[in-house]
Amino acid sequence: MKRVAIIAPDFTPSSLPPATRVRFFASHLPDFGWEPIVITTKPELYEAPVDPENERLLPPSLEVIRTGAFSARWTRKIGIGDIGMRSLWQHWRALKRLCKEGKIDLVFIPVPPSVPMVLGRLARMRFGIPYVVDYIDPWVSDYYRKLPKDKRPPKWRFADWLARTVEPFTLRHVSHITGVSKGTTDSVVSRYSWLSPGDATEIPYGAEASDFEYVRTHQRADRIFDRADGLFHMSYVGACPPAMDGTLRALFAGVRLGLDRAPERFQRLRLHFVGTSYAANGSSRQSVTALAREAGIEKCVDERPARIAYLDSLQLMIDSQALVLVGSDEPHYTASKVFPYILAKRPLLAILHEASSAVSILREAKLGALVTFNGNRQRTDETEKIFEAVNEILSLPNARPPLTDWQGLDCYTTRAMTARLAEVFDRVTGGGSAERPPPGKPAPH
Repeated sequence: MKRVAIIAPDFTPSSLPPATRVRFFASHLPDFGWEPIVITTKPELYEAPVDPENERLLPPSLEVIRTGAFSARWTRKIGIGDIGMRSLWQHWRALKRLCKEGKIDLVFIPVPPSVPMVLGRLARMRFGIPYVVDYIDPWVSDYYRKLPKDKRPPKWRFADWLARTVEPFTLRHVSHITGVSKGTTDSVVSRYSWLSPGDATEIPYGAEASDFEYVRTHQRADRIFDRADGLFHMSYVGACPPAMDGTLRALFAGVRLGLDRAPERFQRLRLHFVGTSYAANGSSRQSVTALAREAGIEKCVDERPARIAYLDSLQLMIDSQALVLVGSDEPHYTASKVFPYILAKRPLLAILHEASSAVSILREAKLGALVTFNGNRQRTDETEKIFEAVNEILSLPNARPPLTDWQGLDCYTTRAMTARLAEVFDRVTGGGSAERPPPGKPAPH
């Protein structure tokens, strides 16, 4: 069995999306002939809260190397809080030791955090070991360049310079890139002449049903709302960056229409937006609340900017009478949360860019109400459709979930996604997959 070192500065017991994605891959890679070794950071060095219960979801046999990192209390004095940058030196030492001892065949680096991708290039230069970079989010982006200066993040200029310097240096000798969507990998490939579409593979987040099974048998307190209060609770869990403002405005316009046309039904609706801020402590302004106030539906909207633990987010989805999935105006966007939304088995309204890969997934699964938009029309043009979808969900007896084609989801499980990743690993290390078991069967150990 070959070995892959996974550089994951943020890992379980963290609840952030990169930590969850690495856990999914690390749990299933042994079934496809790859033994993962995760290089991460000691949890007490994270700035975001951690949930020790997340560690119960890890395979007992997984090897995890937890290193130190420079204290954020000191590094923030020079403007650095990113865990990937604070642990870069410590992770290089751990990776270098594994390389010297001949214990690994490949380096795999999911980003963000993005700066650690440079460790792949260093391992290739020093030891000749191939490396794969996995894009959860793009690093180089023109998004903030197009915004007025007063709407750009405080350290945007430095962050943009760092991204445009480190990314091309790293990718100059990358063995392969993967990403959560084709749009994400296409945006990377198009920037560099030495890359071609064949150098990239789309690997979305997968569906991990066992996580929901765990929550249903280990219930957690829901501190967001009381299901017995007679209201209809519809939830969204995840960040709400400015690129989602247009979609939120369309959703709120649809709700405003409902309050005007069917006030008795819509006055029971409460829209919950949880974990809307990227800030570690959720300290940013309540941007969703401001948009709700603008639409005149502030009383129907509850925003909690602070992120909640991963298992708490699953509990919230299960407890909600319905869910809403809000998309971005960036075509490459594919909601990593689409699979938890499916597995929660609640009525769903999804408002997404028609180019999002989440659209095809939801259509294949025949799940919920889907409203799409593109760059040629305003999302407010879909107000009537959104009103009708919410009205229908509010009319469902006992919030009955839609009939879902669960067999259609087999190819989107975390196991199936990991099989796709293992095929990439085989190609870049010169291995074959003739003896590899199909995704439905484990490999002999």
